[in-house]
Order: sequence, then C-alpha cells, then structure tokens
Amino acid sequence: MRMPIQPASLRQFVLLSFCMALIPLSVLLWQSNSSLSDVSRFAIAEAESSVANVRRTENMQKLVNDIERSVLQFSILKTDALSKLAATHLDNYQQNLSSVCLNLAQPLLCQQQQAQLQLLLDNYLTENNEELSPILQKIRLQQLQLTQAIWSMLEQRLQQQQAYAEEAQSQLAWQTVALVVLTLLLVLWASARITAPVKKLDTMIRSIGQPSHHFPHDKVDGPRELTELGEQLRWLASRLQQLEALRLILLRHASHELKTPLSSIREGCALLAEQLVGPLTPQQMEVVTLLNGSADRLSVLTEQLLDYNKLLQQAKPELSWHDSDKLLQECFNDHALSLQQREQQIELDCQLPRIYTDGMLFRRILDNLINNAQAYGAEGSKVWVSLRPHDKYLILDVANNGTPIPAELRAKLFEPFQRGKAQRFDAVQGSGLGLSIVADCARLLGGIAEIVDVNYADVCIQVRLPLVEESV
Repeated sequence: MRMPIQPASLRQFVLLSFCMALIPLSVLLWQSNSSLSDVSRFAIAEAESSVANVRRTENMQKLVNDIERSVLQFSILKTDALSKLAATHLDNYQQNLSSVCLNLAQPLLCQQQQAQLQLLLDNYLTENNEELSPILQKIRLQQLQLTQAIWSMLEQRLQQQQAYAEEAQSQLAWQTVALVVLTLLLVLWASARITAPVKKLDTMIRSIGQPSHHFPHDKVDGPRELTELGEQLRWLASRLQQLEALRLILLRHASHELKTPLSSIREGCALLAEQLVGPLTPQQMEVVTLLNGSADRLSVLTEQLLDYNKLLQQAKPELSWHDSDKLLQECFNDHALSLQQREQQIELDCQLPRIYTDGMLFRRILDNLINNAQAYGAEGSKVWVSLRPHDKYLILDVANNGTPIPAELRAKLFEPFQRGKAQRFDAVQGSGLGLSIVADCARLLGGIAEIVDVNYADVCIQVRLPLVEESV
C-alpha cells in the first residue's frame, strides 16, 4: 500500500526554491568562466604566434643582409669559409621562409622568393658581383614585400581576435539575460507557491468575519504549515457558525419566552396597582410598585439586548438624504417626558439642514446619547446637542453636566457591557450597551465615537461621520 505524499514544510520548500534559483546562477558562472578561459587561451596563442612571426621577420631581414655580404665577399675572395658561411645563411633563410609561408596567405610571393634563393644558390659560386647584384636586389625587395605581408597578416589576426572576444562577450551577455530571466521565473514560481495559499488564508480569515459566513470550500495547497493552518481555519469557521446559530436560536427563544411572561407580569402589576381586584394595604402597594419597577427595568434591558443583537447582524447601511431638524426633533420628542421629569432642557445648534446617512443608525446613535445624557446628567441642567461640519466630517456632539469621566476609562466605556462609575439618576439600571451601540453604529457609517473635553460641559460624547455635501 502506497503512502500519500506529504507536502513539504515551509522551511524545506524555501530551501528547495533557493537551491533551484541558484542552479541558473551556477550555470551562468560556469559559462562565464568557460568563455573567459577560451578567450584567454585564444589570446595567448595568437600572441605567441605573432611574436614568433615578428621574430622570424626580423631574423629574415638580418639574414638577407648577411647573405648579401657573404656572397659579395666570396665573389671577391673565393675562400671555402665564405662559401660555407653564405650557404649557411641561405639555408637558415630558407627554413625561416618555409615557416613564415605556412601561415602567410600569399603563396606566389613565397614561390618567387624561393626561386630567387635557388637562383642565387646555383650561381653565387661561379658568377661575379655584377651578375649577382640584380638577384640580391630582387631578394631584398621581395623580403620587404614579405615583411609588409606579415604585418598585414598580424593586423588581420588581431582584428579576428577582437571579433572573437566581442562574439564571446555578446554570447555571454545573451546567456546572462536568459539565465537571469530563468532565475526570475523560478523565484516568481516559488513566491506564487507561497503567496497563493497565503491569499487563500486571507480570504478564509476575511470570510470568517463576514455576516454571510460564506466560507470557501477549496483546500489550501502548499507547504505543510499553511495547509494545516487552512484546516484549522476551516474548523474555526465551522465552530463559529455553530456558535452563531446557537446565539441566534437563544436570542430568538429568549425574545419570545421573555416577552410573553413579562407582558403578563406588567399587566398583572398594573391591575394590582389600580386596585381593580381589590384594595391593597400600603405594604402591599409598596411591593407592587417594586415589582412594577423591576418589570419595567427588565423590559428595557431585554429591548436593549435585542437591539444590540439586531445591530450586529446589520452588514451595510442604507444611505439617503434626511432633514436634520426633523430627525433631531423626533428624537427629542420621544425623550421629552424623561427630560421633563429631571427638568433638563435641550439646547440645539444645527448647522447642517440635510445630512446623507442611514436614518435608522443615526437615530440609534442619537437615542442612546440623549438617554445617556438624561440618565447621567445633573438635574435641572442643559443637554447640549450640536450638529456641524468640520473639514470632511460631520460632527455630532451631545454634552451634559455631571460627573466627569476619567481619561483612562473613556475608551473602555465603548466596549459591550462596560459601565462607568458614575451614578444613574433614572429608574433603570444600565446594561452597559448604550455607548457600545453608539460606537458600532458609527463604525457601520464609516466614522468613530469618542469622549472629548469641552469648556461648556463636564461630559461630551462626539461622533465623527463622513460628510457628503449635497449638490445644488
């Protein structure tokens, strides 16, 4: 039974990719060294050949002078020593001529020189100076021609050497480009093998936070650590979906199961308080009042919890134009009774006649801020509400007098179920969700909520939202 092939670990894959990327570079270094070695050997061989040809040319020029001198001397003195000396010079010249003519591309000039040498060799023992002078002059002239031919050959071979070096350089440049491109392709392939699963992991992580819970079904292919992380994210997404389903079921049942008995309790407390079922003693009336207050508090807390759950499920705001004064006055009217009970007054400063926002989310922000200012504000004081533009933002300030909030607690109060140390002055005990709802609504609208310091109030909660100017 064959075992399935396990994907390589991230470290092994990185090392393998590094080694694969080094292969073209190694080939490039080997090709560069080989080309340089070939050019160097060719240059050395040409240099040695050129030096040898130059030396032969100089030696032949010297031998021509020696031949002419020894032949002329022999024609006058007629000694055996001069005869042998002339023959030796002629023999040496012929050997050098044969070596030069092997590389010289002018065979006719070499044949003519060979013929003149043979003519001199046949006649120098018997002829006089006047008869030998034309032959010697012809040898000297042809030697000059040979010297020029040799220098021309050396120049041609130098040009060939330069052309060979340029060709090798061009070939090496193309090989360098090809191998560098191949290395780049290998690097891109290796990086794609790593970034592709990372992108899938990023998609998985983002899908976990989306309300639609549309988790991708494709498995992560790549190094072992990334595939294992993908499976763990898949398990986490499944677990979060189960918990979300349980939360929704719990809240749905809680809203149904709590509202019915709660309504019955409130109706029963109302009947008892109105004494429709019979007179109550003062002690009984006090108990009924406590029960009625507790039922009202439980009803408010339940509504806040369900409202916060509904807010968490809202994924995208529905933006439209709204009349600012109308939106604000509707909120003030809903809170008019609670404000009158504590003798609080609204002081409004509205500098934006129309705003582009989600009416439901903006109303939730305003309701919670007014309720917070009414509950924690000083009795008989003002509640300042300001709606104004600032740069590219819409600024909503709701301020009141009361107990200032310490700087170290301000950010924490916008977290769910977090309450401050200040005392509420209304009959409802807070759940710690009001400012959290404000922060979440502001976040959905693309803004933020924070507590700021102002010179006209003790506490000011500011909501900063993107400002959209109405086109005329």
